[in-house]
Amino acid sequence: MSFRNIGINDEAYARLKKFKLPGDSFSAVILRELPEPCETAGAIENFFKEHGVPEANPKLRQAMLAGRGRRSSRK
Repeated sequence: MSFRNIGINDEAYARLKKFKLPGDSFSAVILRELPEPCETAGAIENFFKEHGVPEANPKLRQAMLAGRGRRSSRK
């Protein structure tokens, strides 16, 4: 395994450290919390099969529904 040194500021370090579990390395945290981006629909499907679908955020849903039904001001 090769190693690279990176520089991050104190705020980024503190935020990353909050995700660290006992026995974790910072590399393990990064790989766990920042998954590889999905490039195809099949990759997205596989991701959700493996990780599950996240719970809906009721505040976001309410904001979306509040904006429905309004008339557009465009002419």
